[in-house]
Amino acid sequence: MSSRFALFLLVPMISGAATQSAPAISGVVNAASNLAPGLPGSGIAQGAIFTVYGSYLGPASPCWGSIPYTSSLCGVSLTVTVNGTSTYPIPTFVYSTQINAILPSLTPAGNGTITVTYNNQTSTTSPIQVVTAGFGTFTPTYGAGQASVTDLNYNLNTIIHTLHPADYGILWGTGLGAVSGGDANAPPFGSVGTPTVYVGNTPETLSSGLLLYAGRAPGWPGLDQIDFTVPQGVQGCYVPIAVEAGGVMSNFGTIAVSPAGTNTCSDSVIGQDMINQLASGSSVNFGYIRLESIALSAYVGIVEGGPGSGDSAYATFSGFTPQTAYYAEYGVSSGYCASAQFNLDDLSIAQLDAGPTLSIQGPLVAPGPLTNYGGGSYYVALGAIAGKYMFSDVQYTVAGTGGANVGSFTAADTTSIPGAKLTGVNNQTLSRSSDLTVQWTYPNANTLPNNPVVIGGASFTDNDAQGMEFECTAPAGATTFTIPVRVLSTLPQSGTSPQGSLTYPLGYIWIGQYNNPTTFQAKGLDRGIITDVFYQGAYVTFN
Repeated sequence: MSSRFALFLLVPMISGAATQSAPAISGVVNAASNLAPGLPGSGIAQGAIFTVYGSYLGPASPCWGSIPYTSSLCGVSLTVTVNGTSTYPIPTFVYSTQINAILPSLTPAGNGTITVTYNNQTSTTSPIQVVTAGFGTFTPTYGAGQASVTDLNYNLNTIIHTLHPADYGILWGTGLGAVSGGDANAPPFGSVGTPTVYVGNTPETLSSGLLLYAGRAPGWPGLDQIDFTVPQGVQGCYVPIAVEAGGVMSNFGTIAVSPAGTNTCSDSVIGQDMINQLASGSSVNFGYIRLESIALSAYVGIVEGGPGSGDSAYATFSGFTPQTAYYAEYGVSSGYCASAQFNLDDLSIAQLDAGPTLSIQGPLVAPGPLTNYGGGSYYVALGAIAGKYMFSDVQYTVAGTGGANVGSFTAADTTSIPGAKLTGVNNQTLSRSSDLTVQWTYPNANTLPNNPVVIGGASFTDNDAQGMEFECTAPAGATTFTIPVRVLSTLPQSGTSPQGSLTYPLGYIWIGQYNNPTTFQAKGLDRGIITDVFYQGAYVTFN
């Protein structure tokens, strides 16, 4: 594996430096999945690379280790204690707000504690859950989006460098399990554990012959590679891939797959011509505006109200190059499902400044404009009139006066009329340990007969402390879809939230269709589109 690709996998998220003080730990996560502690699959596997976030954890300038690693790096060391046994993780990168380290394979499994010592000052203990196996897939977006997958020549898989059915791909991650001989030096070659890799909807195992290898990357402590086969019949820019190891599912990433003889995929919202432009070596600047309505069915006498319901406007302005095409991530391809800690509709890079705010005009009263929440990402929650949500077949206008990268624009959207309506689900308990088949009808006649159907949902712990979302895409015209257990198992058990005299479950499921996009133009953009989606759904409890 090339050193350039290794840096892509292991590059830390660096933020501002801090002055020296006692270390303080804010979180401990798998370095690839970044799943929040307590979520299914968030345990740190023996021999895995993990990340400690916090403050005053190390020097003000980044410090990298080199093989053979040692138990101390630039004055930073760590201690993990489980069931009275202490081990000493191996730091590979240290900085004031982040540490990357390898958990020794000999660390006992179970619930324990971790401390960080820097310049002879030791943090208070923080919890850590150690497991025998728990895989995390590296992605560019904190554990979601394009999976870090290469071909056999270590070329990164993206929407302009696709894999094909019967090709071999290499999935990069960490957490397959313990190895012998220590974790500071080049690891032994050989398979670790018995993982199952889901490529699209196809399970692959070592015994099936579809997985060629699943173990440490030669020469790289803590880093795992899984050599898999792309199944026949798989196609799309955003085909999910996930790994079950140690009885738990990993985070979901996506891969781009196209028919033999082609090197680009065709179902991204940015458009085939923009993909071709990237493939030709040019950059693409893309603006994406989405109006979204979620109306949850009646619950304890309240119609379309309570947590989870509402109307919002989102916008991202993204610049892609052939080298950063893996950041062009929008939803999941037809026939598949994925889950994440984020809204899966848009995981693009969103770094083009279109101004401090964007105005919005339409039937709903907005409490303010779309506010820039960093880079080129904008959001506002819309207010409802007389308890109603986003009206159909009316015009909304989003406008910007321009910023450093994007000029002034006006984007108009005539909202669609909802067609798909979820049936048979309302205020009930749904299992996370079995497949779930959902059904819907088109009671008002399908106004978007050629558009896929999007099924979404989420589950949060008490008072929204932690949560996961999922998204599935069904073909246009379908009336049923089965959400696989591998997706549902990544959700936490639903908690509750008090709202006045009522208590709501914090599980949701919804269904909708995207409107046909309308384009808009602005200086600095190769294309801009605005669309809308109406989701109708229900409160549920995922148990």
